[in-house]
Amino acid sequence: MMAKFHDKEFDSETLLKLDIFRGYIRQWLPVFLSKTSYTRVNIYDFFAGPGHDLRGREGSPLIIIGEVERYLLDPVTPKGEGITMTLYFNDIDHDNMEELSAEIRRRQKRGRYDVCFQSKAFADAFAEELPIMQKQESANLVILDQCGIKEINGGIFSQLVHSPTTDILFFISTTAIRRFISEDVIQRHFPIPADEIRNVPLYQIHRFICSYYYEKLIPPGKKYYLAPFSIRKGNQPNIYGIIFGSGSLLGLEKFLDVCWSIDPVTGEANYNIDQDTIREGQLSIFEEENVIRKQDQFEKDTEALLASQITDNRPLYRFCLENGFRPTHLVTILRNLQRSGKLQVTDPKTGELLRKGTFHISWEKYAVGHPSALFEYLGESK
Repeated sequence: MMAKFHDKEFDSETLLKLDIFRGYIRQWLPVFLSKTSYTRVNIYDFFAGPGHDLRGREGSPLIIIGEVERYLLDPVTPKGEGITMTLYFNDIDHDNMEELSAEIRRRQKRGRYDVCFQSKAFADAFAEELPIMQKQESANLVILDQCGIKEINGGIFSQLVHSPTTDILFFISTTAIRRFISEDVIQRHFPIPADEIRNVPLYQIHRFICSYYYEKLIPPGKKYYLAPFSIRKGNQPNIYGIIFGSGSLLGLEKFLDVCWSIDPVTGEANYNIDQDTIREGQLSIFEEENVIRKQDQFEKDTEALLASQITDNRPLYRFCLENGFRPTHLVTILRNLQRSGKLQVTDPKTGELLRKGTFHISWEKYAVGHPSALFEYLGESK
């Protein structure tokens, strides 16, 4: 009989992964439940398990229920009328579904959402639900917490990318891909040259899988955004990770908010992913080594972008998120450039200078569809 993942205690890395799930669900719910832009809101957990570990600590399905109840019971949160919400839980183990169903029925207090339980192989469950995900009126959050790597293949990923308004959070054992890349069973799912993947530093392997494999599956011209979060198991050479996907920059921003709250250096790992000296807590005697590489490079890239052309707030907002940073990071850089006399910001309608510190780097300003601020790089101050 196959051992069950939930028959033991969750380790700290699993709890971190679940914290990321919880953080994003909490950010996601108000976007789609506060107004009636979509009449159907669905959350899918295709590898639900019994809902808890050996100690009773909550797994993803109980986290989902808890966050939904929390939102609906809060008298302050806005709630759109006429929205049909469904929580879908699947696990191939029928006993897991029986246990989970009983627990969720005990916890469910509000009748404003439906709960569906299935006990099917992932491929069958996914194929059955895909037509619902693909409806224009549906907003979907899909959690794929597989134990392994094989289920989230290129075909499944492509179908999710082409499903309108569908955010995904999936977990893969990235080290296994690198370790067994020459095996036929891995090559069928991840056709990556063995020499290429083995040349990638182990601590950056999850970032590589996201950019080299999954990003290349997004069709040219398709707006779909990915972001990885790498998780290392203690001091072991095992790297796992979450990959997030969304067709919306707002979804990407909210995921990055969660990640940067966990990792304030790079926003993408529970360990020193870029091997930056400064993260270790002791500065080097050599100044060039005391650099947070990702943040330093982003600052240089931002200044280079501004120097290359007069731009506006909308492409800058997109540039920021696509590089894995929050708008607050970009605003700090812009403020410093403005203070040093290198940057001028004007109103696109009047041509007048905007109040210092006003940059309009936000989803709200991006979503209006036209520039709210023009940026001109002036170079070194005189």
